[in-house]
Amino acid sequence: SSREASRSFCFSALVRQVVGKHPPCIMPGAKPGPPMPSRPLGVAYLRDSGRPAQVVELFLDLCCPFSKKMFNTLVGGGVISKMADVDFVFMPVVQPWHPQSTLMHEAALAVREVAGPQKFWEFCEALFAKQENFFDDAVADKSRSQIYAELLEIAASVGVQTADVGALLALKGSGNAGNGVTQEIKWATKLHRVRGVHVTPT
Repeated sequence: SSREASRSFCFSALVRQVVGKHPPCIMPGAKPGPPMPSRPLGVAYLRDSGRPAQVVELFLDLCCPFSKKMFNTLVGGGVISKMADVDFVFMPVVQPWHPQSTLMHEAALAVREVAGPQKFWEFCEALFAKQENFFDDAVADKSRSQIYAELLEIAASVGVQTADVGALLALKGSGNAGNGVTQEIKWATKLHRVRGVHVTPT
């Protein structure tokens, strides 16, 4: 059938792409998304020591209790502050089996957009402290708007202007238009897929 032929063609094109001989397959009628940005993805922990000798990328999910343990060990335990020659970069990983994970990461990226990297880390620390409020059983009967409202309260608790964050989280239009940080989520997801990240933390 035409569907099977198209599927076979795309698989063959993917194989050729992996070995670097041909561009990726785009399904007929589909529009490719924006290219990956030239700037580094992830949110670095800011320090005053200049350019670090090493970079450690932390692929973390804000809804993952094991990510929370790693974050608290590095931040709350003082590991990051003691390692001036290492740059730690928070790489958002949305785990789709927790639907609220998307909303949590959207809020964190909106905080970074509004208030900068340091407030992003402060927001993540505050969110991890209340992580159980966003577990599956806690949000099962809550709407998207209700979850956003709780996330905005956490943003306010670390001194972030919630009106600007809320504006970024608002839907941009009808259908699947997404919001002001949807593209950032897509780029972060594309990156961790390419890097082979599945388990959090990595």
